[in-house]
Amino acid sequence: MTYRSKELGLFSGKGSSSRRAIYKGCGYDDGDLSKPLIGIVNTANDAGLGHVHLDRLAARVRAGILQAGGTPFEFGTIATCGAVPIGMPHFRYELVIRDVIASSVEIMTGVQLLDGLVLLASCDSIIPGVLMGGIRADVPCIVLTGGPQEVCKSGGRSVVMSELDQLVFGADYASDEAREKIRYLEDHVCPGPGACSLMGTANTMQILMEGLGMALPGSSTVPAVYAEKERFATQTGRRIVELVKEGVKPKDILTRETLLNGVILTMALAGSTNAVLHLLSFAREVGVGLTLDDFDKLSETIPVISRVIPTGKATVIDLYNAGGVPAVLGEMRDFLHQECLTVSGHTIGEIAALRRSSDHDTLTTVDAPVFKNGGIAVMKGNITPNGAICRTTTISEKIRRFAGPARVFNSDEEAHHAVVTGDIKSGDVVVIRYEGPRGAPGMREMMMTTDALVGIGMGQEVFVLTDGRFSGFTEGAAIGHISPEAAVGGVIAVVEDGDIIEIDIPGRTVNLDLPEEVIAARLAKWKLPLKRERGILGIYAKSALQAHLGAMIDDRVTEEEQVRREF
Repeated sequence: MTYRSKELGLFSGKGSSSRRAIYKGCGYDDGDLSKPLIGIVNTANDAGLGHVHLDRLAARVRAGILQAGGTPFEFGTIATCGAVPIGMPHFRYELVIRDVIASSVEIMTGVQLLDGLVLLASCDSIIPGVLMGGIRADVPCIVLTGGPQEVCKSGGRSVVMSELDQLVFGADYASDEAREKIRYLEDHVCPGPGACSLMGTANTMQILMEGLGMALPGSSTVPAVYAEKERFATQTGRRIVELVKEGVKPKDILTRETLLNGVILTMALAGSTNAVLHLLSFAREVGVGLTLDDFDKLSETIPVISRVIPTGKATVIDLYNAGGVPAVLGEMRDFLHQECLTVSGHTIGEIAALRRSSDHDTLTTVDAPVFKNGGIAVMKGNITPNGAICRTTTISEKIRRFAGPARVFNSDEEAHHAVVTGDIKSGDVVVIRYEGPRGAPGMREMMMTTDALVGIGMGQEVFVLTDGRFSGFTEGAAIGHISPEAAVGGVIAVVEDGDIIEIDIPGRTVNLDLPEEVIAARLAKWKLPLKRERGILGIYAKSALQAHLGAMIDDRVTEEEQVRREF
């Protein structure tokens, strides 16, 4: 099949001399320009744990592209580490950058007229961002993720970053023991490059790239420092050239059935709740239907088969040793849409047929699951008519039906202060609002409050409700993504201290115990506390979709009035 640069006569048609001159000035010759032009999106930088090693992998990708007869063009994007600004106003950028990254990949691919893309990325919103950009670019793409980091061992057990966070935000700093432990973990809990080795957002998204068929089978859980990851990098470089020649694009792979497989895997692994936002956004990018109703329906039947932290005590390294994503697919085979295509050329069913779990302490079977259903639950009620998201596997059975008085805060910082000063009591429902897509803006993760509650031993005694998000690290009783959010006049905006909130996890409901007329009267008096923002946060505050739609910037233009400008 003819690829785009050939079809357009990029280096052979009218005006091509100037284009050839530009690329020859960059060191390419006529032979280079006659081959498929492959972009390597490399999110490497020196300030992110998941990205610091990616240049090494990029070199291997480049080698694979050259071996297969392509010409590589490497370029970068921004890539942040979401853990750095926790507890600071700058934490608002973590979801916003997804849209910025997607736009940068779209622009670079479009302007340079590249024929295909290797999306080399790691961590939370960065992986979804590069994939969304690749979808928009509408060229063949393949994903290579950076992999999980090695694991710190302390006291004969694996210790991950979430344990340090819980100490930092919940511990008594006057305690010599606490300070000593914090210092030890500070020096040892991140032993090297890669995504923090628990089922946080980073590893959930790495795994989903493979589960959605966008990465080579077996590649996503290989530890960042293993030689096997470098071999996969070379194979990825070779395979993208083949995909370009075959004309296979993301929209050929990311069907509704494929995205439903993504939902199934998220449920089965008790993955990060952030995966819900990203899967909804992928669906929107490729133009297929996917809603919270799909998540809700599947949550009733999909068993949880993973004991990776925070669901259990295993790490992603353990999951790799148990067989990685192919083993997960094998164990979940009967639930999956097996006909779905992958960038490998094989179907999901063919990959699933090859492997099963070799370690049932880490990855169980569907016949002996960790939980029978509901790794992630969709909650609805008068406080969240569009739906909210709950990671059920971190909530104890004794509080899955819960009612308590609301303690209302307008930021994570306010709520965290109340926790650490002893102002929150067992049985309370902590409500954190104005942290949604438009309210924060940026839909912040409520890590400080939840980590503090777990750190002081109240993670199973207090519920946290928010229109913001939670980290994949989050443990304890929490419901997020409340929609509509406070900033657009959702019911959460008018909850008052002392109001009783009723939560029923098995029944999938969360309600404010007030008559409808009282709620309506409060809403009639409500006014938005305006946050004056500029730049990308200002754009997000004006245009972000609600959480149940993926919380991305709304780029639709449906009416002439939307593009008119008044002078």
